[in-house]
Amino acid sequence: MATITPTNTINPTTMATNWSTGVRNNANKWLQKYLNPRSAFNANAAQSQLAWQNAINAAIARNAYANNLAKADLTTAGTNATNFGMANYAASGTNKAAKYAAKTPALATAMTSLRTTVNAMPSATLEDRIAKSAAWARGLAALKGTF
Repeated sequence: MATITPTNTINPTTMATNWSTGVRNNANKWLQKYLNPRSAFNANAAQSQLAWQNAINAAIARNAYANNLAKADLTTAGTNATNFGMANYAASGTNKAAKYAAKTPALATAMTSLRTTVNAMPSATLEDRIAKSAAWARGLAALKGTF
């Protein structure tokens, strides 16, 4: 007869194995829930932004960025980049091409306008060229997030 033995400890090896198995076995469920959510992730942007801001402030207060970055395993990061990163990066050139192409007309127009402004600036002296470089950098920075 089998004996039931209650335990107050959690076996980390079993925990890790169960997690990996659970993720692998629920990939189809994940996709179905992702494609058919209760509400769209962008349904209430203003409310979501407030929740995001509160979460960011809480993370800053507990120094989460620095604390978690200090825990980064560079060997694992390198292994992941080698095993998955290069292929995923290469595939993104195809997978995201349409999304990028949809943004390029407006981006190219804005950059062309900025180039026209910067090219009209004098460039006779070192200070002129530094000013042109700074104008280009500031102009690009102003475009961030607008497309």
